[in-house]
Amino acid sequence: MLKNPDTFRRVVAGIALFAWPVLEFLAFFTSPPGAEHDPAIFRANATRVQVSGLLYVWAALALIPVVLALAHLLRERAPRASGIGAALGLIGAGCGLTLFTTDFYDLALAQSLSDAQATAVIKQANGLWGFVYGMLLPGFLLHLGLVTLLVTVAVVKIAPWWVPVAALAGTVVPFVTMQQAPAVQSIGSLLHLLAYGWLGLHVLRMTDADWRGTTRPA
Repeated sequence: MLKNPDTFRRVVAGIALFAWPVLEFLAFFTSPPGAEHDPAIFRANATRVQVSGLLYVWAALALIPVVLALAHLLRERAPRASGIGAALGLIGAGCGLTLFTTDFYDLALAQSLSDAQATAVIKQANGLWGFVYGMLLPGFLLHLGLVTLLVTVAVVKIAPWWVPVAALAGTVVPFVTMQQAPAVQSIGSLLHLLAYGWLGLHVLRMTDADWRGTTRPA
């Protein structure tokens, strides 16, 4: 496989389309309870914080080949949407990597300072303009990029319309269930697995010629 770059890229793309929602599910499922980085909760669930933090980072890493794979599928049929979606998605995924590392710093603060001091430092850090405008808000470009790519994939008939609908629903679920248990929030990842898994299977079933040249309707 390594001797054939087309096979290698196609297989990596297909695996990534499965891996990202699985990693996302595990990250949500292992997260400590609560919507905020409460020092007491972090301190009491130190192992879970680190495990879920690592899984979130790996999920964000997996999103990079996911974005590239979707853009690749559209490069001939919708080159403009492919480029715009890829640019937005990659910027968002890159910012996501930086955001998820804050779990480890917040845990260190919870273990080193009083709850009041740790909360004050976290609040101050989260209010810095560099964090808000350089990391937090650009991270949401990931969702815009993925929606652009997924809707276009349906428009050009590479995938059925339920794929972007399921993917969007999977993105919304964690936001509307933010106050619920991690197991409830992880339901959105299952919708992502349904949507991105369909695309992953589609990519893995493609021939190298299809992957290298044109993309055929589903």
